[in-house]
Amino acid sequence: MFVHNKLVNVLILNGPNINFLKKREKIYSNVSFKLLKKKILLYNKKKLNIIFFNSNCEGKIINFIQKKIYFDFIILNPGAYSHYSISILDCLKSFKGILIEIHLSNIYNREYFRKNSLISLRSNVIISGLGIKSYFIAINYILEYANRNK
Repeated sequence: MFVHNKLVNVLILNGPNINFLKKREKIYSNVSFKLLKKKILLYNKKKLNIIFFNSNCEGKIINFIQKKIYFDFIILNPGAYSHYSISILDCLKSFKGILIEIHLSNIYNREYFRKNSLISLRSNVIISGLGIKSYFIAINYILEYANRNK
């Protein structure tokens, strides 16, 4: 999977309403999506090749995954698509890299319909309930994984 001296390719993919961070309920974040992206890039310090994609449209998410299917890692915050998107799950089954599923809120401590994530059937790692810190934990995991597998 990893080639020595090659930047590891990471897709940070966000589903519906993540672009509305700070405008939504505080359970998600008091940081805007734009500021979150900036913080992630500063934290990364160009150690990883990070590409961001955000969409409120299921088909656009699937199309983007298909274009980046060769990436090493996907950090995916699927939003509400976690709970019912069989088509995103089916697309992710073709992805051969490591999938890190994140949820800003604790989905297991919420309404009954949020407790089940179809995406988890494909995920290698699940991070839930740590707010925007979830992205940074995922990046740390990737850096440690890449260093172990050089």
